[in-house]
Amino acid sequence: MEINELVSISQGALAIMNPTTPEKVLAAGRAAGLRGGSRVVEAGCGNGTILALWGREYGISGLGIEAREDACSRAEETFRAAGLGDRLAVRCMDAREYVPDEPCDCAASIGASHIWGGFAATLDALLGMVSDEGAVVIGDRCWRSDRTPPEFAREWPDVLTEYEILGAVREAGLDVAAVLRSAGDDWDRYESGIWQSVLSWLAENPGHPERDFVIDYLHRIQDEYFGYGREHMGWAIYVLMPGFW
Repeated sequence: MEINELVSISQGALAIMNPTTPEKVLAAGRAAGLRGGSRVVEAGCGNGTILALWGREYGISGLGIEAREDACSRAEETFRAAGLGDRLAVRCMDAREYVPDEPCDCAASIGASHIWGGFAATLDALLGMVSDEGAVVIGDRCWRSDRTPPEFAREWPDVLTEYEILGAVREAGLDVAAVLRSAGDDWDRYESGIWQSVLSWLAENPGHPERDFVIDYLHRIQDEYFGYGREHMGWAIYVLMPGFW
């Protein structure tokens, strides 16, 4: 089964496909200085919920970049339902191939650093989209400490500690304006949403040829979460601004 199909099965029904809340998303937008007329690009926009939240609250115009066609359709519907179809749009493509027509005021990637292979590469890509005075907003996993058991850390080689994230930000010439960390209940709600989506799919597809693969996936991610994820894995939204260096 292709990874995009698995993502659609497991997370396609989630409004926000990350362990965070609308309140924290709005706080990130406020810290990024979003206001009426701000132009935002979100790479890996999923179902479009984050752009819609910022559009309603701050009056931004925006473009979402998303590779999954079903998510693009949902994002378009999200924008229309919010009455923002004239200001928000989605482009169905690989974000790595996106070249902006002009720099934007804010470039964001919320839970989509896998597109470029990690935090630092994502930061570099987003800096190529934003103006010199603009903000970058990244939501990503992090290790809660540098004492993560190596057998767990090896499973996630691209995940950094927050101190390593701070180093990558400063190396890029930026400062951290805000951090919005996920709480335990944010993680529980997100993971539970995934499990429920997978269980619903299994119930609705008893004869699917890749059913066993999906069952194995469900049990593996539950093993990861209960075995070490909830204790050692963090997630946060980082709001980054031009630095004073």
